[in-house]
Amino acid sequence: MRARFFFSASGILLLSWVSACRKGETVMARVGSLEITQNEFRRKLSEVAQSYQNYVITPNGRRQFLDILIREKMILAAASDSEVARSPEFKAQVERLKKEEEERLREGREYLLTRLWLDDLKKRGTLKPTEEEARDYHRKHDREVHIRHILVASPEEAEELANRVRRGASFAQMAKTKSLDGATAVDGGKMQAAIYGEIIPELEDIVFRMRLGEISGPIKSKFGYHILKKESERRLSYNEAEERIIRLLEKQKLDRYLQSIQPKYPVEVVDAQFK
Repeated sequence: MRARFFFSASGILLLSWVSACRKGETVMARVGSLEITQNEFRRKLSEVAQSYQNYVITPNGRRQFLDILIREKMILAAASDSEVARSPEFKAQVERLKKEEEERLREGREYLLTRLWLDDLKKRGTLKPTEEEARDYHRKHDREVHIRHILVASPEEAEELANRVRRGASFAQMAKTKSLDGATAVDGGKMQAAIYGEIIPELEDIVFRMRLGEISGPIKSKFGYHILKKESERRLSYNEAEERIIRLLEKQKLDRYLQSIQPKYPVEVVDAQFK
């Protein structure tokens, strides 16, 4: 079947082989009982570098790439006929691959089911906040803050670090070398700009009461002990904050919905270290 090419002003963008037999797989070559189909050819081609894909659109390039796939199939055919295919080691590794694939399928199924269930709740209005709810939230919480934090494991270390930064030590440098929060430590403890509801509850009220430049702590949370520094604050318009507020309100509504159905699904923590 002749190749069909698609062009743009900048050159070739896409190569597509159109088969006369669309209902089934079109076979390009056979190696023993194994087949190389056009779908496999396209899939394998998509995995190589773009520069090589541009070469394979030529007749010589297509044939050379097909020769590579033929060689791979010949190796596979020989391996399938060998004692290796019947060896305990091969069978054990195949079983391991099956278990890994089953786990990936289970995780994918759970993710898909959860996402579609949440989408359904939104469609039915269970999670959707009204515009008035969103505007009311903005009237109460219209500020965005930038803070840095240092997270450590003990109150004694937190107290020591808080005293050192209050005496003039670099907060950013202290965060880089001492903070357990690796995601922010590399940036000197700088956290993402946040509105009310986007910070962990143990820190939230304190952060929004702090003055600019103020250092506060130690403050205990479920993660450890924090030292905070407030770097900036600004007021956001409703349009600037709307999407973030809607996400926060949706989360709040989901939390309330989960609380309402929790009696149907009793929770038991079995591992003693988490009790």
